[in-house]
Amino acid sequence: MKRVLYTLFCTTLLLADTPLSKEKAALFDLKRQKQSAETTKLKNSWISPLQLSASWQRNVNAGNFDGISSKAAISLRQDIFRSGGIWYALNYAKALGEAQALGIDIEEARELQQLYALKAQLERDMLKRKQAQLTLKNREIDADVVKERYKSGDADISEMSRVMLQVDQAENQLITLENALAAEKSELQKLYGEKPLDALKLPEIPLVDKEDYLRRNLEMLRYEKQIDSDRAKYKTVRSSYLPKVSVNGSYGYSKFRGDFQNYDGDEYSYGIQLSMPLDYNTKKDIEANKLAYLSSKIAADDRRKELEREYEKRLAAIHAGEKKIAVSRRMIARYDELYAFTKAQYRAGTKTDYDVASLKNSLQIQRLEQKIQRYNILLEKLPLFFAMRR
Repeated sequence: MKRVLYTLFCTTLLLADTPLSKEKAALFDLKRQKQSAETTKLKNSWISPLQLSASWQRNVNAGNFDGISSKAAISLRQDIFRSGGIWYALNYAKALGEAQALGIDIEEARELQQLYALKAQLERDMLKRKQAQLTLKNREIDADVVKERYKSGDADISEMSRVMLQVDQAENQLITLENALAAEKSELQKLYGEKPLDALKLPEIPLVDKEDYLRRNLEMLRYEKQIDSDRAKYKTVRSSYLPKVSVNGSYGYSKFRGDFQNYDGDEYSYGIQLSMPLDYNTKKDIEANKLAYLSSKIAADDRRKELEREYEKRLAAIHAGEKKIAVSRRMIARYDELYAFTKAQYRAGTKTDYDVASLKNSLQIQRLEQKIQRYNILLEKLPLFFAMRR
């Protein structure tokens, strides 16, 4: 069922327009186009360019020799064998391009995660604001009750000060939440653009399976391509110090007019060359690239272990949220019973309207707490979901 939900949501994301602002969407599109162009260029880098040349020259020497020459030519010098280096270079370009493309996917996924996380935080903190308002009302009720008791001599000044401090703390908590909401709206608007924030809807995010999370994790997929890229680069560098075969050829037209000689006609040449560099730094260059390749493998293993711990940490937080919801359910049941009893006692004249109002507020606070914990659970699911390839 989880995989079905995951597939449905991924399909929705792919078919629908990106929820990111049009500027950010355009930027990601340009990044992908640039990366694709650079990859194509790298794949073709082993192909040598054709050299076109044209010249005109006049020579006059001390013996009064006067000659004019003009030439036009096209030439090519192309490697056709590099001890496997051409194949490795193509593999390097392909793997590097895929790693870079995954890097862009990771960047976009993080912005999408941040977008939905901010939306979830905004909706959650609006509920927290309602909670804070209800808590403030209860603190004010407590203060009014203690004030009456203080006036009648049934409470001392320390108790009065304590409840007044609680009112002050509740007011400050409300101010803090108002400030957080304003900041979240501002950050969300940066990602969402000028569209109304109410238009952004939170999808139903499934809890992804750990095995699936690691298998389809964008970072791990990029590491795999980076390892392939570093392996191919190491082999490319190694092959560059082995024998290579290249062909060369040129064709042109030459014309000369002088005092003692004239010629006018085509010129061409072709040949084949076997070469191998002898470089003092060969061993160190190959060794450095091999170490880079081995480092990528170790870094991938290390990151995989970190992701396993990250998954377990978020899973624990999700379970904690579920336990808090269960606690809230039990508290609601208790408050419901107490609220019904207090209302009956109020009608009988043995309880005050303060008692009824305070319990009603406490009951609403617990109902809001359930919703808040569901948002907290969603905020733990989002990083896991968007870390995976869609």
